Amino acid sequence: MDESSTAIVNLAERIIYQARWRIQEQVTLDSLAGSKGLRWAPLDRRSDVIQLVTYDGEHIGHIRRDQSAEAARPWVAVLREPARMIGRYPTVRAAADALASATGRPVAD
Repeated sequence: MDESSTAIVNLAERIIYQARWRIQEQVTLDSLAGSKGLRWAPLDRRSDVIQLVTYDGEHIGHIRRDQSAEAARPWVAVLREPARMIGRYPTVRAAADALASATGRPVAD
C-alpha cells in the first residue's frame, strides 16, 4: 500500500473511532436523561475508566481514571464546557461533586 492509501485508511479508522465514541456517549447520556441531581455512568459498560456526569439530566462533564497518576488522586474531572480539567480526586464521587460545584450546582450530601 502506498502512502496516500495508508493515509486514507488511517483517516477512515479515525472517523469510525470518533463516530463509535459519539454513539456510546449518546447512549450513556440517554440512560441518564430525566435523572434528578448528580449522576454518573460509564461510557462503556465493560469499563469504569470513563464516566459521563450529568446534573438533572444535563451533561456537565466526565471523569476518567488516570493510571499514571499518584494512587491517592487517580480520578480526573473534566468540564464539558469549556473542555478543561478542573482537578484530580481520590474517588469518582469527589470528582463528580467537583464538577457540580464548578458548574454552580449544589453538591448532595
